[in-house]
Amino acid sequence: MDEINHKNYLDQITIYIKSYLEKKPGICQVKNDIKPPAERPAVLMWEQKHCLLLPEDLKNFFLTCNGFHLTWCVTMENNTVPVGNMELCSISQLVLLDAAVDDGSHLTPSLWDLDGDKDKNGRKLPSFVTSKIFQLDQCQGYGKVCLVYDEVTPKGDDDVDPDNENDFKFPSDYTTEIWFLDRSLRWHFICPTFQAYYRLMLMHLGLPHWQLAFTDIGLPPTSLQWFNLYAPVRLEIDLMGDVTKSSHTAGKGMASSPLDLNKVFKGKSDRKKPGAAQNMASGTNVSKKRQPISSARSAAVAGKHVTASVSQPNVKSK
Repeated sequence: MDEINHKNYLDQITIYIKSYLEKKPGICQVKNDIKPPAERPAVLMWEQKHCLLLPEDLKNFFLTCNGFHLTWCVTMENNTVPVGNMELCSISQLVLLDAAVDDGSHLTPSLWDLDGDKDKNGRKLPSFVTSKIFQLDQCQGYGKVCLVYDEVTPKGDDDVDPDNENDFKFPSDYTTEIWFLDRSLRWHFICPTFQAYYRLMLMHLGLPHWQLAFTDIGLPPTSLQWFNLYAPVRLEIDLMGDVTKSSHTAGKGMASSPLDLNKVFKGKSDRKKPGAAQNMASGTNVSKKRQPISSARSAAVAGKHVTASVSQPNVKSK
């Protein structure tokens, strides 16, 4: 794929978010660092090195663009203020976080001492000892977005010795989820798949600290101001956080969403025509009556996969 066609394709799978941001008042210097696709041997080498299979959606992402980085600024009183940042690492930067040891004591504590059983919603927390944790985004220092592999032990399987490091673990013995690790080393669940996280990243426009909306920490005051200015609908969804209000609508927004996650990272034969994708991105095919919007946070609390939501770029400022 030549450079021009690759750029057009990336515009389509990001719902033309660069063009959308450039039209917003006050926004300037929208820069999308276009990454070339990763070589398939590099992806296979990563899997062989870690004895794991990448989730299919993440693998297709790397084979489409080896990383993602989009930034934008705001002009305020003749000054340029950096605001938006969307970033996903490349396959070479998908590194394993240092594992903890389980021999800590009251004299020599370790990360193992921070391991918990379940969070307040009953979901099993990642373990610094037993989970395999890879960093997807360093979040400019206020936390880490991680791809977490958790081992699944079949019931009644007596052949696997968990204390034997030489026992080979097949890739199918692991499940993957996307979690946020804050600076106090607490875990917060974001979504079950990379596709869902990719969608959330676009809908939040890369606004500062947007991942904190999925934690009990909450958005800081400065972030709330940016949300009110550029993504008020998304802020309303994140603050709703009530499973009784939104879980019953999970999945109903599928028809109105311009991003088909099942085809977003596929070959040429599966790509839609640029004209059709651009019309969808501009909102011409979206009904005037806004469809019920499901909160990704609420669906996660209900234990359901986040599959669809109305994308923020379709919301026009008044």
